[in-house]
Amino acid sequence: MVETIVEAAHQVFSEHGFEGATTNQIAERAGISIGSLYQYFPNKDALILDVQRRHHEDVLTTVKNAMQLSGVLPLRDAIRSVIAANLDMHLQSPKLHAAFEEWIPAESKLVDRDGFRKEMATVIRAFLSKRPEIAQAAPLDQTVFVIMNMVRSVMHASVRDQGSHVDRTKVIDTLTDSLLGCLQPVCVGR
Repeated sequence: MVETIVEAAHQVFSEHGFEGATTNQIAERAGISIGSLYQYFPNKDALILDVQRRHHEDVLTTVKNAMQLSGVLPLRDAIRSVIAANLDMHLQSPKLHAAFEEWIPAESKLVDRDGFRKEMATVIRAFLSKRPEIAQAAPLDQTVFVIMNMVRSVMHASVRDQGSHVDRTKVIDTLTDSLLGCLQPVCVGR
């Protein structure tokens, strides 16, 4: 039942944003009564937070899978592959992703952003440390911080501006070049 409700919430939030969505719409989409919805989620905010948590899990899974599949590729191709997978995942539900940015303030304690960021940093650090092109002795913490924030900013801006002038290939190529630039001081060859 919870999965059905969360999937319905994801769909309704994607269509109407957080402000425009109602728990009645979500219950109707899930095929349940509003009372049944409230047995699992006390309010719309609880649904939003659960959808956000699952989004973080989806992003981590997407990035991990893309990194695993691209592990044997040259560094440029591997980075490009991971960026493309991440961007494509974000572009599937642009209204939902835009709503996350608008509805949940950066300083909000409701969402475990620190846990998500730490896990993502660990994933990126592990990926880079397995690459022969990256100097093992180089400190990667600052580089990982810059990479994470650069990618997040570009992903969210691409989602916000999708309808206007976003060229998917150009975004992927530009971000790939930028990330390679971030890695250049710690690269022993490209």
